[in-house]
Amino acid sequence: MKIAHTNHLVTRFREIRDELVALRSIEGFKEFVPAWLSDEFDEADPFHKLVLDLALEVETPANLLDALVAAVSLPDIPPDVTEVRIMSLHKSKGLSSPVVIIAGCVEGLLPTAPDEDLSPADRDAKLEEERRLFFVGLTRVKAEPGHGKPGVLVVTSSRTMSLADAKQSGIRPARVVYGTVHLHASRFIQELGPAAPATVRG
Repeated sequence: MKIAHTNHLVTRFREIRDELVALRSIEGFKEFVPAWLSDEFDEADPFHKLVLDLALEVETPANLLDALVAAVSLPDIPPDVTEVRIMSLHKSKGLSSPVVIIAGCVEGLLPTAPDEDLSPADRDAKLEEERRLFFVGLTRVKAEPGHGKPGVLVVTSSRTMSLADAKQSGIRPARVVYGTVHLHASRFIQELGPAAPATVRG
């Protein structure tokens, strides 16, 4: 039985079938990867080299997939950068570092004070977006336990601030004593529960 205008589909099906038969004949994960790559990617393709390099470090296809996702979605900050890089949570998307410090985690800054001009639904949406940004910051830490590099995450919050600084930062003080604003740690830290970084006062 023949169906009109399907010759190209049949041809492609046979090509895929033959490729699968050839790949199934290969024994071992380490031998499979280069054979698959040679059929799908040019050797000059950066992805080709990346997969080959990662395949040498892992033992299973699942490990390789995890390593690829990490390599593609969390590129390292160049190792020759010696200065401290300061950026917003927005700007940190797509980056990673062995040491990450999230500063200013106090109510009124992260999250920002509620905007009374917004509807309750819009205020909730804004709060949720800031919560997601906080999570982005938390996940910028790149740990390599297998290489003795656990990664370091520091989340800072101030207990007090001058009234002038609070006004400049847009914080609405709940309590002011002799020109000093008393602050509360961000609710986002509390929401981490047992996973929250250990408290160090200083």
